[in-house]
Amino acid sequence: MANINMIRVAARLKEMFDEKIDMSDFPSGSSSHFETRAIAALALMMICGLDSQQSSIHITDGYHDMGIDAIYLDNTQKQLIVIQSKWRGEGTGSISQDEMNSFVEGIKRIINFDLDGANQRILQKKTDIDYSLTTFGYQIHVLFVHTGNSFVTKYIKRPLTDLMNTTNDDISTLIIYDEITFKEIYTYLAQGQNPESISLDDVILNNWGKIDEPYSAYYGTISAAAIGEWYKNYGNALFAKNIRFYKGNTEVNDGMKRTLLQEPENFYYYNNGIKILCESIKRKAKDSTTNTTGLFTLQGISLVNGAQTAGTIGSVYHQAPEQVVKAYVMVQIIDLSKAQSTAAAQITKLSNTQNRIDSKDFASLDTEQDRLRTELAFSHFIYLYKSGDTVTDFEHQITFDEAIVALACWHGDLSYATIAKRNIGALSEDINKPPYKALFNPSTNSFILLNSVMAIRKIESILQVRKEQLVGRERLVCVHANRFISYCILQVVKINENYTNEILKSELLESIVYPIIDQLISQIVVQMNTLYTDNSYPANIFKNAGKCKEIYNLIYNG
Repeated sequence: MANINMIRVAARLKEMFDEKIDMSDFPSGSSSHFETRAIAALALMMICGLDSQQSSIHITDGYHDMGIDAIYLDNTQKQLIVIQSKWRGEGTGSISQDEMNSFVEGIKRIINFDLDGANQRILQKKTDIDYSLTTFGYQIHVLFVHTGNSFVTKYIKRPLTDLMNTTNDDISTLIIYDEITFKEIYTYLAQGQNPESISLDDVILNNWGKIDEPYSAYYGTISAAAIGEWYKNYGNALFAKNIRFYKGNTEVNDGMKRTLLQEPENFYYYNNGIKILCESIKRKAKDSTTNTTGLFTLQGISLVNGAQTAGTIGSVYHQAPEQVVKAYVMVQIIDLSKAQSTAAAQITKLSNTQNRIDSKDFASLDTEQDRLRTELAFSHFIYLYKSGDTVTDFEHQITFDEAIVALACWHGDLSYATIAKRNIGALSEDINKPPYKALFNPSTNSFILLNSVMAIRKIESILQVRKEQLVGRERLVCVHANRFISYCILQVVKINENYTNEILKSELLESIVYPIIDQLISQIVVQMNTLYTDNSYPANIFKNAGKCKEIYNLIYNG
């Protein structure tokens, strides 16, 4: 007997994607191939907020698809979404071992930028794949979507788990994994894709208060675990009216993750909270005699401020729910049932226009920065170290970001160069102690600073050219080992006797850098492949001080 729910889903997919998904490679028609592609497109709608037309053009399924059925670069979330989809007509099961192995091999080829022999649909994604691999902060979001009723077993998932273990580390997470089963597909289609359909029942506010004019609003604290459940169930649909989705790994979000994992009880004090707009709010009678706790039903919700907070909580909740349950978040909930139609847009806009203060902004208070500015002015260079300063003359201006990276790579301690690669903001996190004080102090020499900046500019320009000429791991080294390469070369350049008392000529810097750089790229690849598996992603290797020191010692000390 046919599964009535499968019939309903198939009919809805036909309605949504017919004539939108390219089926020209199956001219005779194939229901299973259409539906496999349709649920891949649907998954993009569910996790990225695309519409059916937009999601359809990112299908890569077909001959020579490397086991990958859809690829989408989500710049909002800073993720490359890589999907394998399986239509199970009977509505049971999950994924086979062979299917998982094929998928994992495809992911490995994506990571190593090895697309030879792939079909045209994947090759059309080459620029997007390259951008995600070479741009700081991007992740590969591996997603398996199917119409089975079971999640992938640990045994079958093992090839992917092994890949994640060798690719991800304590410093950064390149690969994240999710699975969408028939239950999530059916629920999504049954509820509709309109964000106004999202309702939250039995929302518990602690120590709550209310504002009545000009329209009703409630405020209080809420368990972070509740937000984790919301994100688990609705994902980016929570942010439909927001100006941004969850961005994944960023400096700020990583800081929130650390707080949730290490000191969740202090999360409330460190975080600005979230703001929710609702079509209506109803307060239940239970526990209504005091403001200690309140029970609410929220209809037609959208989280318009705090997407990064909610997304970060959601990602940590998936990994460590026992920590998230200890945290609380300040929340504002606004009832728009009696508000003007323009109120939602106005609240959203003005709630997201705060100016963020970076840790490096506090460096402008350091008197050493002004000293260096004055000294560099004598050399006819303008030092831009305050936020808002804009480079207008590249030949005669340098920036604080360039300066702190250059000094980190010049310093004898290789760990500073890896910090510059991993999280440049950490170098200036506290201007009263290292690493900032090790780089900027009364002994900091303006000639060393300037020569180091100019050398790194040369190095970066050469690496940019080499990146376009090389392929595979050599190409990725040009991108991800740039700070390590700068460190290695600056240790050579700094030996020049004039490095500390005059500006080195451009020709001299070129004569030192050019002969070293190509040899260094080759040596790095050899030692990287010797020390670590082919699955170790270069981006993570060169954010790790221990691994960089191992490679350095093998290159220079045998």
